[in-house]
Amino acid sequence: MLLGAQICFGSLPVAGRIALAHLPADAIVITRMTAGTIGFYVWARASGPIRIAPRDWPMIVFCALLGVVGNQLLFMHGLVRSTATNAAVLGSTIPVFTAIFALAFGRETLRGARVAGIGVAMCGAVVLALARGDGPSLGSEHLIGNLMILGNSACYGLYLVVVRPLALRYSPIVLIAALFLVGTILVAPMGVIAWHDAPPLGTDDYESLAFLILVPTWGAYSLTQLALRHAESSLVASWIYLQPVVTATGAMIFLGERPGVATAIAAAFIFSGVWLSTRTKPSRDGVRDVSETAART
Repeated sequence: MLLGAQICFGSLPVAGRIALAHLPADAIVITRMTAGTIGFYVWARASGPIRIAPRDWPMIVFCALLGVVGNQLLFMHGLVRSTATNAAVLGSTIPVFTAIFALAFGRETLRGARVAGIGVAMCGAVVLALARGDGPSLGSEHLIGNLMILGNSACYGLYLVVVRPLALRYSPIVLIAALFLVGTILVAPMGVIAWHDAPPLGTDDYESLAFLILVPTWGAYSLTQLALRHAESSLVASWIYLQPVVTATGAMIFLGERPGVATAIAAAFIFSGVWLSTRTKPSRDGVRDVSETAART
C-alpha cells in the first residue's frame, strides 16, 4: 500500500506536465477537485453519516483555501513553468514549512535539530529554485515556477498546522470530502473559464485526465489512508523519500528530463533537512508533533 501510494503521488508531476501540454492548469485543477469531491463523498458516506457542526464551516473554508485551492493552483501553475523533477524535489519541503509554522504558532518546541534541519532544507530549496540547465538564473521562467511550487508547499504546510483541531474532531475522509467540496466551489469560476477557452479534447487528453483522477487523486489518497491503518506513522513518513525518485524516473522516461548536478545537490540538502526537522519522539501523552504529521501526510 505504501509503495503504491508513493508511485501514485510521484506520478502527478509527470502526468501533470503531459496534460499541461494541451490543457490549461485551471481546467486540470477543477477536474481533479470535482472528481475528488465525488469520490471522497461516496467513500465518506459509505463509512457512515456525515455531520459537520455549523461553527466549523468558516475554518473548513479557510483550510480549503490553503490545503486545496492554493495548494493545487500553485502547484499546477508552477509545474507549467518548471520541471516535473523540480516539482517533486521542492514539494518535499512541505514538512519543513509545517515545522516553521508550528514553531511560529507555538505548537511545537524549539530544538536544535529542528532549526538545523529547516536551515539545511531551505539551502537546498534556494539552490534548486535558482538552478537552470545552464546554471543559476534569477530571470529564468523556472525561477517563477519553482517559487510557485515552494508557495504550494508553504500553503500546505500552514494548512497542516491550522487544520489540526478539525482533524481531531472529524474522520480523515469526512474532512477531506468537505475540503474538496469547498475547494471545488471556490475554483469553479476559474475552472469554467478555463474549460471555455480550452482547445477541443483529443483521446490523449481524456486519457491524461482519467489518469490524473484515478491515480494521483483517488489512488494516492485511498492507499495512504488504508496504509495508515496497518503501519506506524514513522514508517509511513519514511516512504515520502520515494516520491522524488518515482517522479525523476518517470520524467526521464516520458519527458526526457535529465536532472543535473544542482538538482542532485539540492535534493541531498532538502532530504537531509526534512529528515532532521521531522525527527521527533512521542510526547508524554503519546501525541506526535505536527511536522511529523506533515511528513506522514
